[in-house]
Amino acid sequence: MAISLGDMTQTHRSSSKAALPRLWSGSNLGSFPSGIRPVMPRHIESTAQQRSQDVHLANGLQGRLVYRPGTAMCAVLVDIEGGSHDEPAEYPGLAHFLEHLVFLGSRDFPPEQSLIPFVQRLGGRVNASTQARQTRFFCEVPATHLDQALARLMDMLANPLLATEAVWRERDVLQAEYSARTQDRQTLCEAALAWALAPGHPLADFHAGHAASLDLQSPAFLPTLRRFHREHYLPGHMRLTLVAPQSLEQQLELARRHGESLLAGKHLPVPGAPSLLPLREKRLRLGLPGGSENLLLAFALEQQGAALEAAVAFLDSLIQDEAPGGLQARLGFLELSDGVKVRLSYAHRGQGLLLMDFDRVPGADCARLESEVLGWLAFLRAAAPWPGVWEERLEILQRRIDRLEPLEVAMAPGLPEQADVRSLLDEMREERLIRLETSTSIGTPNVESAGFPLHLERLDVCSGAHSINRWQLPPANPYLSPTAPASAADPLLTLLPELPDAPGQGALFLHWSPGGGGLPHGLAHGLQRALRPLLSAAALAEVEGELQVVRGGLTLALQGEARALRQVAGDALPILQAPPLWALAQGPRLQLSELRRQAGELPIRQLLQRLPGVLDDASTEAPGVLDPESLARFWWRSRWQGLGLGDVAVDADLPGLPAFPRRAAGGGRRTWHRLDVEGEAALLLFYPLESLSAESEAAGRLLARILEPAFHQRLRGELQLGYALACGFRQFDGYRGVLFAVQSPCETVAGLYQHIQEFLLRQHERLSRLDQAQLHELVLALDQQLDRQGVHFATHAHQCWLDYRAGLPADHSQQVRRSLAGLQTARLLQQQEHLIKGLRCQALANSEVPASSWY
Repeated sequence: MAISLGDMTQTHRSSSKAALPRLWSGSNLGSFPSGIRPVMPRHIESTAQQRSQDVHLANGLQGRLVYRPGTAMCAVLVDIEGGSHDEPAEYPGLAHFLEHLVFLGSRDFPPEQSLIPFVQRLGGRVNASTQARQTRFFCEVPATHLDQALARLMDMLANPLLATEAVWRERDVLQAEYSARTQDRQTLCEAALAWALAPGHPLADFHAGHAASLDLQSPAFLPTLRRFHREHYLPGHMRLTLVAPQSLEQQLELARRHGESLLAGKHLPVPGAPSLLPLREKRLRLGLPGGSENLLLAFALEQQGAALEAAVAFLDSLIQDEAPGGLQARLGFLELSDGVKVRLSYAHRGQGLLLMDFDRVPGADCARLESEVLGWLAFLRAAAPWPGVWEERLEILQRRIDRLEPLEVAMAPGLPEQADVRSLLDEMREERLIRLETSTSIGTPNVESAGFPLHLERLDVCSGAHSINRWQLPPANPYLSPTAPASAADPLLTLLPELPDAPGQGALFLHWSPGGGGLPHGLAHGLQRALRPLLSAAALAEVEGELQVVRGGLTLALQGEARALRQVAGDALPILQAPPLWALAQGPRLQLSELRRQAGELPIRQLLQRLPGVLDDASTEAPGVLDPESLARFWWRSRWQGLGLGDVAVDADLPGLPAFPRRAAGGGRRTWHRLDVEGEAALLLFYPLESLSAESEAAGRLLARILEPAFHQRLRGELQLGYALACGFRQFDGYRGVLFAVQSPCETVAGLYQHIQEFLLRQHERLSRLDQAQLHELVLALDQQLDRQGVHFATHAHQCWLDYRAGLPADHSQQVRRSLAGLQTARLLQQQEHLIKGLRCQALANSEVPASSWY
């Protein structure tokens, strides 16, 4: 299993008390609240886009079947009542350990045919998480493979092999995971908050597990492990969710066929938990390795209903709204916070721990920030039933659910009732609040919580002055009913037609390259800050937008409903050219804050974040731009490229002069980049394609698909080198190629490099033995994935932009599929030889080059 590293340009994490997230995927899985005890009420309502049905099999298995017409993918989710807080005290981490072990082969499917390699071959997604009272398993595959995926998932839960050799190997993986988590900011913050709760609550107990806590030499260990499995992995403790284009009748037949064969067993009562209150401490400071200084406000909840997660989603939609009179606007105006993330880190039988994680402005008054938050929450309580806002937000939340992918639909919390939100707000008060400040000053650990040593400092309980702000509910969102008229596009803006399967959807991509001297220091972050209110409103109307630094320039990307997108683009362009001066002034500080946050990430994530800049050699930076005249000169000198899909004409003149993409080179020389990144040994190897021809890309994509499961099996399963690793075909603007990345607590960078080289040599021999039938099966699976991506609007639009920026023809993706159909083993071997020679390899590591053959 591996840390979720997504598509290598950003990382997504799902919270888990017992494990860092693991995701094997050809795409990203967005984050979602975790720790939720599986409940059926109000999840996945029937709508115009889908129909659902609850089922209850004779052996006790509960199910929710969701008919989702028109989707090429399907999702399988199984929630098991039984988690870390149910494990025997003598073996901390046993529940988490079992979650790992069930993936390693089952009665009907040996390891090489089990769920993970099966999903990887299809380009799908698979993951699991262990939480307090629940263990969750899920996958997403092409709908044509629902039967096979469900068969594997149910068999591994009911009949895992639990082979002795595999158990010993997997314990080393758990130890590597624990080692990584000791440096993980989110893990350490949640451990500190658990310590602040009432003494005796199991959240503060050790549940992650490591080599010492899982005593495999004890004669009692394996019998205890098997007994825990027998008692909790039973149909009466399971809830199965299917989301698929198959009819409800077909889904029911599959659920019965694969679910009714499970033995019923004895249903165990779900125990309650001791109170979260009274709090042991209310104000704490935690020393963290690297990173930035944040502020967490955590509320201990105890009288919540089954729809707590849905209520949190509603509240979060108000928190993230940056309209004047709201929380974000107030905290930004006072220069207290640059943003906030909300997550529910724990929930069980009415209890919950709700976290508001603020990107605190350096030097900001924490007491003042707390006071403003409490004032805003009091305003929301008094403003109920939130006339106009309630109805609009329910519409927004429902529209989001309607557009989710099948896997996210399976996990969606549904819609809350007003009583759910009132109940949540009623407990978000000062007496239930823990304030946790984080500091980069690390002292000797003086507390152990949840099995992690922490340096905690008690702070005086002193509240700031009561907020006197005149809070307001957000106004009606202008982009929900767009009024932008149809208009003529800039004749130099390249336009492509909309997808027939996505009528009314549009996308707009604009890139500006500096005219000379590089991108001004802090400009990107200042403009991002200026755009935040507009883009947050757009996101509520399902128009996703972002401004990013790409290849030393600025890229504005917008995707969503075409009419609303035109209006968003028309509002965004004037802000880019004439932003508020206070936003420009914050740019350098925001840039520094981001660098500090990145420094607190795992080493492998830092390497992944810095790879695009290394490929672009974007080290040149111009002096900052802090006045209108300097900004006007920047835009006047810049050169822009643009691409639109669908009816997305731009009303305003685009700043700068037009430029046209040139075909990118696929080369580069063999270069080793030693980066100043502290922590465990980490190595990233990126092998650009030798050319950007359709044939070369087809061979690179197929080779990466073949190597990915083998890479995980060899480095993680057999060698136990580390928990965080990645392998796959990746694209970075004009660069495409095969990527390998690994972080290890037990090996040097030189050793990691040697293992990867040996892996490549071994795979060359394996490739040479591929017969025509095996090759055809691999080609077909990849072609089907590319076909699905071609009709998924967001994926299709992004690929069109990448092709445009690389100077490739508009039909390049179709050319890749045609080349794939004719691909032979000899071409794969040739592509593999390019990896072995590594003449164009770009290496990033936190250690010196291990050989003299690098530049």
